[in-house]
Amino acid sequence: MPLIKFYANLRSVAGKKEVHILGANVQEVLDKLILEFPEMKKFLMEEGRLRSQMVITVNGQSLQPEISLKTTVSEQDQIAIFPPVAGG
Repeated sequence: MPLIKFYANLRSVAGKKEVHILGANVQEVLDKLILEFPEMKKFLMEEGRLRSQMVITVNGQSLQPEISLKTTVSEQDQIAIFPPVAGG
């Protein structure tokens, strides 16, 4: 199963730094992630779509939300989910 790593406030929502979630592509992994952690939906989704400011990487490669959700994943892959970061 792909390893999903959480950062910032997503760690608090999940209550852990990482989980394994079975899925054939990024969208399927996100759907199952939301089923396991329903509170995460408000952080990840907006009007039924992935929030544009979310950053998702697969094996360190940043994905573009419009085309990345169909990206296939394997058991060895690592998916990292970064919420928006504001600084000042």
